[in-house]
Amino acid sequence: MFSWYRPTLTLGFTLGVASFHNASAQVADRWSADIALGGAAVKGGDFLNNGRAAARLSAADRVLQRGRFAMYAEAGYDWLGRFGLLGADPDLTCVVDTPGGSCRPPYPDVTGPSLSIGLVYAPVTRVETRIGVGGAAYSVDGTRVGAAVGQVDAAVFPAAHLGLILGARFAAIPRYRHNRLTMLPVLFGLRVR
Repeated sequence: MFSWYRPTLTLGFTLGVASFHNASAQVADRWSADIALGGAAVKGGDFLNNGRAAARLSAADRVLQRGRFAMYAEAGYDWLGRFGLLGADPDLTCVVDTPGGSCRPPYPDVTGPSLSIGLVYAPVTRVETRIGVGGAAYSVDGTRVGAAVGQVDAAVFPAAHLGLILGARFAAIPRYRHNRLTMLPVLFGLRVR
């Protein structure tokens, strides 16, 4: 069976590393790093879809600058699950709606690296928006799975090199224990460039 996410990860990495010479002199801040926290709406087959906490670390490089537009390549690491009381419901003990009468299992924790490529639009120096797609190699309860990922975010820079970001990601794991898992984290954090 052909794994589509491996070529996507390879393409994203190649664009980020090999095309550093394509950046224009107009781009003073090519590199950026993000740290973000938030929550996620989750859905997946037989699992209890009660939401999760989410966190993300990433680094991105702008390439192919043309006026207000540029392409970017980003490598990141995603966490989706329980962080202490975040992403957990301590009052919830069991939800029974399976044919056998047993409790539905909780939505599994998901962690792992991802690579994305996309488009940056910066109408002014202190504001930028990004939209991108890519692939991920997530670990779900110790099992390695591939995922398709997409993201959109906006950043405002009150200081020249430090900004606030608000974004949303979408991740779909096509097959995990005969279930399709989807996640929609909404994240808020900092961007350093």
